[in-house]
Amino acid sequence: MHPQTPERFHDAPPETSDTEHETRHNARHPVEVMGKYRARMGQSRDIWVKDISETGCRFFDRYSILDIGANISFRIGNIGPIAAEVRWRERSTVGIRFEQPLHPSVLAHIVAAMDARG
Repeated sequence: MHPQTPERFHDAPPETSDTEHETRHNARHPVEVMGKYRARMGQSRDIWVKDISETGCRFFDRYSILDIGANISFRIGNIGPIAAEVRWRERSTVGIRFEQPLHPSVLAHIVAAMDARG
């Protein structure tokens, strides 16, 4: 899995092993949006969200030490907190799955109004 183009989440259904993968079902939207996350009792960390879908996102965290399976509280712009789980990490790139999917209008707002690329 290349950090710039993760094709699958480590997101196996309960009846399969952790090494099997489930193909992504929601479209990813490339973005450049500032966000933050907090893991358990840790301090808040600033991140850049690189792509987002209704069910999760991929972000850049330069010195990430997040473990796969870690539960985090995530904010993107003024939206959140959003409960999420770390599904994969490759160096400084992290993929998370939201506990509850984003409402389509919230996702549309993030993509249309918050993207720093213009």
